[in-house]
Amino acid sequence: MVAKQDLLSECLAEVLSKHFPETEIIVYRSAGEITRKEWETVRLLLLYDLAETDIHEIVEDASKEAPEVSVAIVLDGGSVHDEYLKHLVATGAIDGILPLSLRLDVFLAAIDLLAKGGEHFPAALLQRLHVVGPPLVGTARTDSLIESVRQATVHDHRISVLTTREVQILNLICQGTQNKTIADLLHLSENTVKAHIRSIYKKMKVKNRTEAASRFFSDERAGPAGKEYN
Repeated sequence: MVAKQDLLSECLAEVLSKHFPETEIIVYRSAGEITRKEWETVRLLLLYDLAETDIHEIVEDASKEAPEVSVAIVLDGGSVHDEYLKHLVATGAIDGILPLSLRLDVFLAAIDLLAKGGEHFPAALLQRLHVVGPPLVGTARTDSLIESVRQATVHDHRISVLTTREVQILNLICQGTQNKTIADLLHLSENTVKAHIRSIYKKMKVKNRTEAASRFFSDERAGPAGKEYN
């Protein structure tokens, strides 16, 4: 993942590490930090919370160093303008877009699909961009495929119904971070953070932070079929 190295990217990396324990998740500040030897082992390059100029440079670097590597943008609200996204999709420069508003199970299934050489572009986003669809390269980008990957790789528990943004907030809650600090870190209003927390409690069927943290750590230790990860 190429991202600003802050608490938010660390939270996202931690979530990915827990759900893909056999895969090494590394956060770089720029594609220039990736060595030639490392490029040979990269399967998926995630771009998160970057300026459009940085995205342009990284996409170019990836096409030169490792053209077979899948590239996807983790979309956080309006961090990237629609016209630029439309250009990236239409030219086939990226293989996927992952809005943080996706449910966690769908988000993780899309990550798995992208790492295996597939593509993921939410239909609602393509409609907003007025793009019929990106060029397909040897893989089928279908809802049924996403669903089959989700069923095979994501443990069925209440954490899975959270959005990726809600998981970020839950991570911060588990670290004892107060609402005002969460709001500052995520560039949200405190009322928005409170609304997210209410949604988290409702989806997890808990009443407070302590219960949410307990459920989170309990579910994160359990893998498919109840297997415990150390």
